[in-house]
Amino acid sequence: MHLRDDRAARGPTSGVVLAAAVACAVPLAGSTGGSPAPTSESATSATVYDGARLIDGTGMPAIESARLVVDDGVVTAAGPRDEVESPPGATVVDLTGKTVMPALVNLHGHVGFQRGLTYDAANYTRENVVDHLNRYAYYGVGVIVSLGTDAGDIWSDIRRDQEAGTLGGARLFTAGRGLARPNAGPGAAALRPSASGVTSEEEGRQYVRELAAQGVSFVKIWVDDRGGSVEKLEPALYRPIIDEAHRHGLDVIAHIFYHDDAEELVAAGVDGFAHLVRDREMDDALVAAVVEQDVFVMPNIGISERGRHTEPPPWLATPILAETVAPAVLARATDTFASRAADAAERAARSYEQMERSLAKLHAAGASLVLGSDSGVQDHFYGFSAHRELELMVAAGLSPMDAIVTATSRSADRLGVDDSGRLSPGARADFIVLDANPLDDIANSRRIADVYLGGTAVDRAALRAGWTAQNAAERSAAAQDEVR
Repeated sequence: MHLRDDRAARGPTSGVVLAAAVACAVPLAGSTGGSPAPTSESATSATVYDGARLIDGTGMPAIESARLVVDDGVVTAAGPRDEVESPPGATVVDLTGKTVMPALVNLHGHVGFQRGLTYDAANYTRENVVDHLNRYAYYGVGVIVSLGTDAGDIWSDIRRDQEAGTLGGARLFTAGRGLARPNAGPGAAALRPSASGVTSEEEGRQYVRELAAQGVSFVKIWVDDRGGSVEKLEPALYRPIIDEAHRHGLDVIAHIFYHDDAEELVAAGVDGFAHLVRDREMDDALVAAVVEQDVFVMPNIGISERGRHTEPPPWLATPILAETVAPAVLARATDTFASRAADAAERAARSYEQMERSLAKLHAAGASLVLGSDSGVQDHFYGFSAHRELELMVAAGLSPMDAIVTATSRSADRLGVDDSGRLSPGARADFIVLDANPLDDIANSRRIADVYLGGTAVDRAALRAGWTAQNAAERSAAAQDEVR
């Protein structure tokens, strides 16, 4: 099995981003929950966050009435308030009654393609990608991996600017262009050309070498025939891809559908799965092999769960969604649920029950579960879908604490970013301030009061205002087009 210590060979673009790189492009917060600058009389630049319940992301019990000390965007101390010293002259923020947890680390998204009601490769611009990173940040997602649909140089330019501290939002990592048989990658027509088509062993190896030179964080492969509609990447091609990736210190994540393919991929040394098996329940032998070979698994069940509804589910009316999603997009999502045929929903429900059982088996066996929500697929909403994934994991049998660890420190560790996903000394000060305790009800992870990235408060009010203005402008333009 590929050793994750090999990640050190990847270079700075795939390793730890400097903790001092503050998310400057996301505006600072206003008077509520912001990061006030110390006065000239202050003896330190530190800020102390006092009184909140602290969930540190490692699985340790929550600390009631905690103290979190942040200096220069980095956590310098965390623990019970009566045991952690407050630096003289530090700015103090009272968070009594709140809960603090690490920002989420999402290993599976697709940035750049959706803009309003359109879903197209033409939308993949720097402006749109940055907008999506801000939407992730709004929901407390501190890190997003765009998994295999990023062609060109836009993503690398954004990463460079984020590392330099001149651009904020969720930190972007990527697998660049994923690998599949020609025209057999992502399911969506807009996404499919973004994958590189592999026709030979040497071509696959060359693609991996190019990806390694670009500084990607993973190699993504698609092993799925889409119900017989495309050619599947076969073992004779994906085995050399996995081998070459490991030579370059890169983990390989596979999109899968079929149980048989999952078995063969584990035997071939794959490092992670971007989905659960979906044609049947995972058997005990496959679960054991996943655990033995330390293959990490993204349950990624939210995207499948949508298919079992024939009317809009209650979560679609969650108030926070209306803060970030245009009314026309929410209306389309509502219509999609309402127009689904009953027999299709029944099939989806049966499949989803199999996935829940597979997830329960993996969890009970001690498999390494990580967060991957497939956000950025059309109307699978940036940021929000990660919180929905937490809720569904808990419904499938994980405890709220298990789900939080899955979505924070464990995901960060698999990415090789050891300064994220936890609130301990030396970590980046990426955290969410909540109005309610997610350990009581995991849906409380959506009750967000503030988000801090690199110790700087995200100005969520300014972002909301910008999206509201954008939605109004788009409605006005549409109305003018109708008049014409």
